[in-house]
Amino acid sequence: MRLNLGCGDRYAPGWHNVDRADCPHAKDEAHDLRDYLPWTDVQYAYAGHLLEHLRVGNAIVLLERLLQCMAPGGELMVVGPDCVVAEGMAFAGTLDVTLDSLKYGASRWPGDEHRWACSQLDIRILLERTGWSDVTNVGINSVPMMWPVADRRPQWQCAISARRVL
Repeated sequence: MRLNLGCGDRYAPGWHNVDRADCPHAKDEAHDLRDYLPWTDVQYAYAGHLLEHLRVGNAIVLLERLLQCMAPGGELMVVGPDCVVAEGMAFAGTLDVTLDSLKYGASRWPGDEHRWACSQLDIRILLERTGWSDVTNVGINSVPMMWPVADRRPQWQCAISARRVL
């Protein structure tokens, strides 16, 4: 199974797309990711611009539960804004979006609010703290094409992979 968690407006063909019931976009399953996770033997899970929408405590619980859903060797790819990089880009005048939209969300639909200003280091710490192995900063330009990344161009994004290793 390949999960696209918190898919929002980025429906990925060939993936099982999951989002909140009140998200107005196409999805294969409506599920509140703060609740139990019903899946087993997940080979790949993609969390693209998801963790920053959860309170840190909820993100920790999600990552712990997701780890238990993964098949041995299963891989998680997390993509999100790196607010530290974005602040530097804003200072240099090269940021292509507003810094506030990266820190607080764009409020385009229910749940499109950011609960914390995440960074590559923050995500890495969360993954390691919740028991994931082989946590690696991939970099947005090096994410393999199999992952349903919406846009690989914005350099204010970070990408981190992790695995379930027994």
